Amino acid sequence: MYKWFSIGMLSLFSTFAFAQVKCPNGQYLVRGHFRSGYIRSDGTYVSPTKIRSHCRAYTKVHEVWNSKFKNESPKDWPHKNEVFRKWTEEERERVLESLEELPEEIWSGNIKGIYRSSKSREHPNPATSADGTIVLYDNVFKKGFNLSRVLGHELSHQVYNDLSREKKKDYGFTMNWFSFQDKYISRMDGYVQDDGRESPEEDFANNVEYYLFDPSKLKKVTPNAYRWIRTHFGDNFKLRKGPQ
Repeated sequence: MYKWFSIGMLSLFSTFAFAQVKCPNGQYLVRGHFRSGYIRSDGTYVSPTKIRSHCRAYTKVHEVWNSKFKNESPKDWPHKNEVFRKWTEEERERVLESLEELPEEIWSGNIKGIYRSSKSREHPNPATSADGTIVLYDNVFKKGFNLSRVLGHELSHQVYNDLSREKKKDYGFTMNWFSFQDKYISRMDGYVQDDGRESPEEDFANNVEYYLFDPSKLKKVTPNAYRWIRTHFGDNFKLRKGPQ
């Protein structure tokens, strides 16, 4: 009885405490949560910490992306055995902060939703994207992964799909991709990741990822891609300094 009363009173107090937090116009409430350790876009590791409830200013990232968090499974998702669940406060804030670090040029307006699943059918794959949908899995929030980099890669898939036919042809020609009987024939070498051989789209996503996160390797391994991306996006296409 005493235990029930204590827990009940604690729950009531917590609810009351949250109700007293009123953010001014232009800000929203971030509820207190425990944040696991993670890797920032620049590769530095941030230790686990307890985040207290606080108000945070609305930004363009919040305006554009907050409504895209989905708590159910994507419609017509082909991987039927993947289990979907709701976003936590920590995860939503982590994603929003990571998007703050990415250039707006890859914030495709054709992304319809960002979903949360436990485990990929191609584990340890941290994320999957298709048809305007991005799915993030448990392991992307663990120490070994750079969430900003993973998001940058998945968003780049959609950017490729958004390119005009002429731009796709120009990219393919520059990168020595050839089509034959509705199939692509890949070049022999010059891949920052071996899975880039699968298709021009995967090759493009890898190259944009490396342009942002490891430009020296891209410039060394695939200089044509480095030049094409710089010409297409402009000299200011780079990571931004997100919230600290």
